[in-house]
Amino acid sequence: MRSRVNETAISPTPRRIGVRLDRHPVVESTNRSAFDAAAAGAPDGTVITADALRAGRGRQGRAWASPPGCNLYVSILLRGPFSRPVVTGLPFLAAIAARDAIRDVTAQHGAGLTPQLKWPNDLIINARKAGGLLVEARSAGVDTALAVVGIGLNVNWPAAEMPDELKETATSLEQELGRPVDRDGLLAALLQRFETGYVRLQNEENGWLIDDWSRSCLTLGRTVSVETSSGPLTGLAEAVEPGGHLRVRHADGTISRLSIDATLRLRSVTGHSPSPGAGHALRD
Repeated sequence: MRSRVNETAISPTPRRIGVRLDRHPVVESTNRSAFDAAAAGAPDGTVITADALRAGRGRQGRAWASPPGCNLYVSILLRGPFSRPVVTGLPFLAAIAARDAIRDVTAQHGAGLTPQLKWPNDLIINARKAGGLLVEARSAGVDTALAVVGIGLNVNWPAAEMPDELKETATSLEQELGRPVDRDGLLAALLQRFETGYVRLQNEENGWLIDDWSRSCLTLGRTVSVETSSGPLTGLAEAVEPGGHLRVRHADGTISRLSIDATLRLRSVTGHSPSPGAGHALRD
């Protein structure tokens, strides 16, 4: 039986992010709904949430498990034009905002949860996926005119209700805490954290953001396999560069610079290479 929590009304909206908040019982995907809202004239900072998704999707079009009534599905509409550092910083900002919002809200119950971050867009708690991100942008001429930041978090999803293929690789905040979490409180904290970081990103570009993200990243310093057109390459994930690329150094001294769309596997100390997509909840 799914546990329930009395969810409070969301706190007053931030100055910009959440200026309009559209709640839906179910949509195809919140990112798609955000782009539809933009086409209909929705203002910068509009937020779309849904209780369930019919066609949740992640990076590279992968399916995304999205059961009703227990998780947080949210997309933030941002209108440009944006500088290149702002565009490349958005996935890192979304991850940090989600990390800090989870820490803030779960700390109210005692010991808080602070997820680790996995390249390119996963939130990990106790080696299992608790959330994911999908940032999509559209251009007008040479400028990026519109961006949608999609964030999905496993909040009150009991392990017993997860598909069998996810039970070993996914987790939720409720599972980790042993109690349900107020989804509206988490949403309010997420929007506030995102707004604060977004203002700073626009004023200071993205160096501070990548530094912050890197401190929580479990990918850096690990051996990874990179899928290329000529086959997999193995190397050490060294750093994220200002342009948002992951720098990987190979045994022969050559360097690969991976975009956020690259397919990458972490290597464990036993040499086992987990799948990059299969078996994960949320956006991958």
